[in-house]
Amino acid sequence: MKTQNKLWPLEVCRGLAALYVVMHHSRELLPAPVRPLLLFGQEAVILFFLLSGFVIHYNYSTKSAFDRKDFLWKRFVRIYPIFIVVMILSVGIDYLTGSADAHTDLPSFVYNLLGLQDSQLQKPGIGYATFGDNDPLWSLGYEVWFYLFYAVTGTARFNRNLLAVTVIAVLSAVVFSFFPNKASLTLLYLPIWWLGAALAEASLRDTNVPFFKGLGSLLITLAAYVLASYPQIRASHSTIGLHPFIEIRHFVAAIGFAVVWMAAARFVPAEKFRWMEPLSFLAPISYGIYIVHVPLLRFVKHYMGPGALTWICFAGLTLVMAYLLEIHFQKRVAMPLLIKKRKKAAVTLPVISAKAS
Repeated sequence: MKTQNKLWPLEVCRGLAALYVVMHHSRELLPAPVRPLLLFGQEAVILFFLLSGFVIHYNYSTKSAFDRKDFLWKRFVRIYPIFIVVMILSVGIDYLTGSADAHTDLPSFVYNLLGLQDSQLQKPGIGYATFGDNDPLWSLGYEVWFYLFYAVTGTARFNRNLLAVTVIAVLSAVVFSFFPNKASLTLLYLPIWWLGAALAEASLRDTNVPFFKGLGSLLITLAAYVLASYPQIRASHSTIGLHPFIEIRHFVAAIGFAVVWMAAARFVPAEKFRWMEPLSFLAPISYGIYIVHVPLLRFVKHYMGPGALTWICFAGLTLVMAYLLEIHFQKRVAMPLLIKKRKKAAVTLPVISAKAS
């Protein structure tokens, strides 16, 4: 599974998932026959949750010590500089196009920074919308809290942590079913992210046991949600893209991805898919692609209208902007400035004097 210290099959999945989300949101510009294949953007985001849980646990559980402050600071640096730039860019695009997207005010900006945003149309009790109606930002309203929870639990005692995840998620499923609110909804989704961590634990220990435990946690949470929400489910005439069915759809997608993932890891040699490895070039800019494409889509459509050429220009501009955000701004400006200066500030005087002597 490893090539030059990278899990390249997962890198391929990350890049393709970002590209799929882009195509999902711009499908009206693509030929009609392919549009039905692009209706599963929600599932692509669930795959992101699994990949995130896997990569975080895979990288940090093997360290001799888990530095919570360092972990949270690095997650902050990874997410927020680009996040803030894209929110400012959204305001700039509104100004250039003469449009007035909702939720570009200062309170919305702050609520999004705090990870309190979600898609307003799909679930009840959300409270705050994504900034500038940049819908992909809904997932960041979960991701930042998943990171915080992982920092609290730490990397040791995986079984204990998984039990805590299960208990919290089940209670949240019941609370959300009767009193919809953002906090309970976020904790309800916690086992999805943690299933990614369980896949990493299974890979590191070379045993299926952690995977089955993570899958069990997800199934128990899903059962609790279905039982608590059964009256709503029975009476609802909503589509599978809206509450109370969208939550079930997300959980089923996570289960499907995890089962296929585990089966492929155990029974299908990665070398058979080596031809896909070049597609991993999208992985280093996948976050930039994901977070910036909706404002750019509005910008390009405003000046060019619908059509295939519009999509080509939009896709090219998205790749260029994602590259500038991730490689030039993030890695060459934000990370050196924020991480290196923090490390420098952390050096104590006794250490400096000892080296001098």
